[in-house]
Amino acid sequence: MNFENEPQPHAPKRRDISLFEGIRTFAASVGTAALLMLSVCGLIGLPLPENAAAHAVSASHITAKTETVRTVQLGGDVFGIKLFSDGVIVAALSEIYADGGLKCPASEAGIQPGDYILSVNGNNVETNAALSAVLSENETNTLTLRRGTETFTAQVTSVLCEGSYKAGMWVRDSAAGIGTVTFYTEDGKAFGALGHGICDADTRNVLEIRSGEPAAVSVCGIERGSSGRPGRLRGYFTGGKSLGTLTQNTQFGLYGKLSAPHEGETVEVLPRGNVHTGAVQIAATIDDEGMRLFDAELERVSTDGKQETRTLVLHVTDPELLARTGGIVQGMSGCPILQDGKLVGAVTHVFVDDATRGYGIFAETMLENLNEN
Repeated sequence: MNFENEPQPHAPKRRDISLFEGIRTFAASVGTAALLMLSVCGLIGLPLPENAAAHAVSASHITAKTETVRTVQLGGDVFGIKLFSDGVIVAALSEIYADGGLKCPASEAGIQPGDYILSVNGNNVETNAALSAVLSENETNTLTLRRGTETFTAQVTSVLCEGSYKAGMWVRDSAAGIGTVTFYTEDGKAFGALGHGICDADTRNVLEIRSGEPAAVSVCGIERGSSGRPGRLRGYFTGGKSLGTLTQNTQFGLYGKLSAPHEGETVEVLPRGNVHTGAVQIAATIDDEGMRLFDAELERVSTDGKQETRTLVLHVTDPELLARTGGIVQGMSGCPILQDGKLVGAVTHVFVDDATRGYGIFAETMLENLNEN
């Protein structure tokens, strides 16, 4: 896409159009449909095409098209994330030394990293502990797994090692961290955050979740970002009470519902077609003082459907934010981006070689993927 300004057409030559200027002023007041009707009735002497009557009848049914304005409550709050996967994830495979050689029973059974283990010998398993307890006791087990949309079974014959059976799998059943809320719905009952999905650390696939909850956190420090080394917000969970439930983990963001409605500042969502390069502000929480606005600049705006979480390129320019964080750090994913006081998007990724720059996603894209049911 060409991001340069389009060339402007030449200005029209001046001519004596006093009558037409009067008509144009009248049209602005009463509407072009009414003007066309007056012309048909002979009250204004304008030349009309042969099918003017048909046009006039159609014009009488024309109504002004108004663009729907969507509003949300502004985010910018840091929150804790606790996710439990929909099945136990096979994070990695490893070989085991047994019987004088190296073997990986899971690999030999056709299991791959990224598969989700749903049950063993017909019994559901939801945690690492439950899976390990079964596999360590039996030499042969039948596993039911999910890979993408396909469900299949695999028979694993484990090897005896150090007194227990091992299948040669590293597994995971949960994930935790902190991120930033981008917006709350107008009624404050649901929210969207991060602008990207939470991925498994090893497979890099978006985590399929069984359940999850947002939690209160306190920011206790900052590791500044630098070239080749992304920084991060450091925080800890405060209190054991859940703030609600996490309902969706998608490539466009993490979504959830709140136990008690949120009440905050209402902002308009700017349609993606109206977003432009130039000055913006980031709403971020980097300490215990709460959300604040920091200056930045949109350097690129794209509508490439193949890179929907990277359609914006952002450059942090705020001196305070640069001094304290070095730019964009982990934990700032989801920070709202405001242009002319309207929500245009969210921060999603930081450039590894330049912590002052990062990618963003359109707020409209995040809203379109929110399931409020």
